[in-house]
Amino acid sequence: MVSFEEFKSYSCQNIDPHMPKRVTNILYRRPILVFGRFVQFHATCINDDTSLQEMFSIYYQAQSQVSIIELYVEFDQLPNTMEQYDHDFDWESYNGDSEEEYEGNYYFVDPNADEEQEDCTIESDVEDVANALASEHPFEEPSFMRALDLDAMNTPEFSEYANADPPMVKDGEFVIGMKFNSREAVIKAVKDYTIHRGVDYRVFKSEPTTFYAKCVQYGQSCDWLIRVSMMRRKYYWEIRRYNGNHTCTRATISQDHSKLDSNTIAEAIKPLIEADPSIKVRSVIADVQSKFNYMISYRKAWLAKQKVVEKIFGGWEASYEALPIWFEAMVKKEPSVAVEYETLPCYHGDELVQDVRVLNRIFWSFYPCIRAFRNCKPVVQVDGTHLYGKYKGALLVAVSQDGNNNIVLIAFALVEGETSDAWFFFLRHLRTHVVTKDVMGLISDRHKSIRSAVSRCDGAWEPPRARHMFCMRHIASNFLRKFKAPFMQKLVVNIGYSKTVDEYEIRYQRLRSWGEAYTCWLDSP
Repeated sequence: MVSFEEFKSYSCQNIDPHMPKRVTNILYRRPILVFGRFVQFHATCINDDTSLQEMFSIYYQAQSQVSIIELYVEFDQLPNTMEQYDHDFDWESYNGDSEEEYEGNYYFVDPNADEEQEDCTIESDVEDVANALASEHPFEEPSFMRALDLDAMNTPEFSEYANADPPMVKDGEFVIGMKFNSREAVIKAVKDYTIHRGVDYRVFKSEPTTFYAKCVQYGQSCDWLIRVSMMRRKYYWEIRRYNGNHTCTRATISQDHSKLDSNTIAEAIKPLIEADPSIKVRSVIADVQSKFNYMISYRKAWLAKQKVVEKIFGGWEASYEALPIWFEAMVKKEPSVAVEYETLPCYHGDELVQDVRVLNRIFWSFYPCIRAFRNCKPVVQVDGTHLYGKYKGALLVAVSQDGNNNIVLIAFALVEGETSDAWFFFLRHLRTHVVTKDVMGLISDRHKSIRSAVSRCDGAWEPPRARHMFCMRHIASNFLRKFKAPFMQKLVVNIGYSKTVDEYEIRYQRLRSWGEAYTCWLDSP
């Protein structure tokens, strides 16, 4: 059995063995099995013999889905007497693409076959998530995150070069020898310079260690150029060549700037979106105009806003990937919660992708909703709305009404669309998990897919167990759209609110006297 100290020594010997160093932190990408064969990953700190052996035990149990152990190892470099000989090495002329120079700290460990297997439950992290959901602080960070010094993590290693806003001399020009903490800071500084000066540049060389740009009119009416290189062992970027300010003028006057792209705008408007995520795009355009003095297009402003929203709240893919583990945690913490889902096989072209499933539809109802429905009126209304995000589909919702005429949400579903199969999936699980008593009323619009789904539920939504009715609001709205007759629409509504058979017949015949087309439309399935 390998001890934690032996494991750290092994890591130092096999990762860049020529550099004297010591291990300061080891993070393990821990697999968690959810929804059968789906795999999620959580970062787990390896800091003693127990956590190390737990990592190996998890590997043995999950190796059918995850064939490797993936680690992130952080080192502290120890003093090296040889460092003084190449301390002042300049990378300006270095153009190599050696993989060794850019090799990351990820290392894949193949554990020895004779390691002992210990009992470990893969679902432990699901239980941790479930406990966090029900705690007083539902989004509290995991225990290993609380042990981290977050202030130290965010402190730059070389604080003297950590200039968030690149230094500028009094006249707003760059100077040779000016330093930047990263390549991104260099590009941002050059972009800001050209945008505010109303000039433009073209990149001639962009490599991991060099950024070289010239004015778009270089060699004609302007000699502006800038070359910035990363200095080895100094961990900063430095301007090595600069020809001074622009001497050109823009040939045309434009309301926009080519370097004012959506990424630059997103960084500028991030505080605005954080304060009000629902802010209108036109307000974003006005804010950009006040900051940069350029009138950007609606599309560019919209893209910038979407990027900020994704950075703050997460993207579409991340949200769907997190969905299984959150439902798993919800069910584990409160078993009375109802969750049902269906998946489809995943194909790459015509080839089936093994061990990967695609979410097709999912139904859920929170336990407070299920419990609240027991005290509601024996009426359920269902409807759907289209989703307009990156991934299309429909959200199906079921509501009821309490004794005070308040609307109570009782069930939800994400489906591929308002199809007969989707509505059958929703109504079947609604009857199984929420609406379990008989003598119920089901209200919906007259969509053919709903009527088809009701007929497929083996009498669950038909007499004598229930009665399917149509929503008067939908009928009146569709009647007006069909016939453009507001007076007749009022008569149709009155027919629907008739309290006796005689009253219904009188109003029905009155509508028929205006034309059989009206009553035929009402009677049509």
